Amino acid sequence: MMTNSTKVLIADDHSLYRSGLALLLRDQLEFGTVIEADTYDQAVACIDANPDLEIALFDLAMPGMQGPAALLPLRKRHPGIRFAIVAASEAKSDVLAAIAAGLSGFIPKSLGSDDFIAALELVRRGGIYVPGLMVRLDGDTPAQPVSSADERTADRAAVANPLSELTARQRDVLDCIRAGLSNREIAEKLNISIGTVKVHVSALLSTLNVKNRVQLSGFGANT
Repeated sequence: MMTNSTKVLIADDHSLYRSGLALLLRDQLEFGTVIEADTYDQAVACIDANPDLEIALFDLAMPGMQGPAALLPLRKRHPGIRFAIVAASEAKSDVLAAIAAGLSGFIPKSLGSDDFIAALELVRRGGIYVPGLMVRLDGDTPAQPVSSADERTADRAAVANPLSELTARQRDVLDCIRAGLSNREIAEKLNISIGTVKVHVSALLSTLNVKNRVQLSGFGANT
């Protein structure tokens, strides 16, 4: 259970949605302090002024927000904060861009309150939430990697060694791919769903800018 000292940020330009979400976070998730921002720049200032935030929730469509990759510098500067997208969009490219940026989740605004609470509790425990449609997949063919503007933004934000952009779980999945494991074997080894493995594989393809598992297995093998 959260204590009344915990802080959360809602960055969204829709005041009514912010108010409703703030009420949910206080009453159902017991956050002591809910900080609100309506632009990306304002959110950045709030985060820098409150480095003890537990979670920061960002809308994709608010002024100044340039896709999930815009949160990369914030995540690096504040590694103790869990960043997640809360958006009206449920496009696969947006979800994969969020995971490629190392965020803790992509929560659709269409979720009901119970599902939203469950999603945020997963993020709070250190998990990664993606919409159900992203994890109800079978077989070993990964989803397509991020493309277009989100991919270009992520590429510009990447440092010289893209391996440094990977989350701990993405590194685990990459190690398994290097060991020749299938998606199903990776899921069993890491105790995650096959669909979640596919999300991570797609994020790896995008972040490391490679086209297939063969290239993934050889990426950075000598580093």
